Amino acid sequence: MLQSLKQKTLVGKLWAIIVLAVAAIFIGVVFGPGIAKMIAGPTHFAPLDDHDVLSLQGQYLEADIDTLIDYYAETVRSESGKRDEVSAREYIMPINTPDATVYIGVEVPKPKISDAEAVVADTERLIDDEDGSYEWDGSYVSVRGTLQPMDDETRQLWEDYFIDAGFSYDDIGLFDDCTALPLVLTDGEIDGQDTFVYGFMGVIGVLLVVLAIWFVVHSLTGGFQKQIRNYIKASDDPQATEQALDRFYEDTMQEGKVRMSRSWLMYDKGGNSWVLAGDDVVWAYQYTVRHKAYGILTVNKELMVRVFGAKEKRACHDIYVRNEDEAQEILQQMARTYPDALIGYDQDIERKYHANPAAFHQAVITARHAPAAPAQPAEAQAGVTGEPESKPLYT
Repeated sequence: MLQSLKQKTLVGKLWAIIVLAVAAIFIGVVFGPGIAKMIAGPTHFAPLDDHDVLSLQGQYLEADIDTLIDYYAETVRSESGKRDEVSAREYIMPINTPDATVYIGVEVPKPKISDAEAVVADTERLIDDEDGSYEWDGSYVSVRGTLQPMDDETRQLWEDYFIDAGFSYDDIGLFDDCTALPLVLTDGEIDGQDTFVYGFMGVIGVLLVVLAIWFVVHSLTGGFQKQIRNYIKASDDPQATEQALDRFYEDTMQEGKVRMSRSWLMYDKGGNSWVLAGDDVVWAYQYTVRHKAYGILTVNKELMVRVFGAKEKRACHDIYVRNEDEAQEILQQMARTYPDALIGYDQDIERKYHANPAAFHQAVITARHAPAAPAQPAEAQAGVTGEPESKPLYT
């Protein structure tokens, strides 16, 4: 029986496993290269050492920059009713190559602009030094990101700056003999995307894979049948109980999601399956959950048959049904199959059950099997009340 339930559960969870796998594959395809760069970590480089700058395109780099010429562009964030605020600024950074010094862009976010401005001021003192008295004041700005070609708008600002500074268009471009290379090292980005996004998507991807594996393993190992396994284990003879359940499962016809015999009651729905011994079916009634919009309008309702036992700590189990007719049909069948179970609801029943489930069940059994009282004259019956009628719960 348990093996069959495991297979049913795996089939039932297959759609979820497929969705999780497809989502993980999508993240891997779209964000995988950037995530791989982030995991591998950046390559450290010193701008004033000799480099083949063009070969650094696309690489994840980090540098402590202590030389910046000026800024050529900035990103301004505008909000209604507020003063415009600079959120990022792009600076000109010299890089040495074996043949000459070339220039690329470096973009830093608002929190690092003050550091970058200190570097620019220190670089101006170096350029203006005429008597050799310059000493580095320790200013630097740390940058970590990928080196990529500038977008069209940024490249135009880059070209305008260098043309105004006296360079020709031949000096600007991605060629070996160009001085101003339209490349920008953007702090906090990998391949044009914020590193936070790659980190977040990487975590999501891992969680999706782990969750998919968990569904598979949990289904194959019977993790979704925990109630059934624990119920068998708690019985006086677990081996005999499991064998009896196997025979019940094979011999009892399933109606909807329910199997009933005098010995057992089982709700067979994959990961939500549960089982109770026939003499442990204490109480059952119809229960309705209404889902409301804005706390007023009912937009959906969920019907179930609630079944209570006495042997478990969590003794309430639900049978989900399509409609009220199905719920009443199940309750009528339970009344025929389990004569010692109480069917229906009222508050007094609920109070007595929760006070002591086992004592409540025994009281019901005793009352059901007590010999009928002898007939009384009509006069003697005055003031005698019968057992209160149990009522279904519609909430």
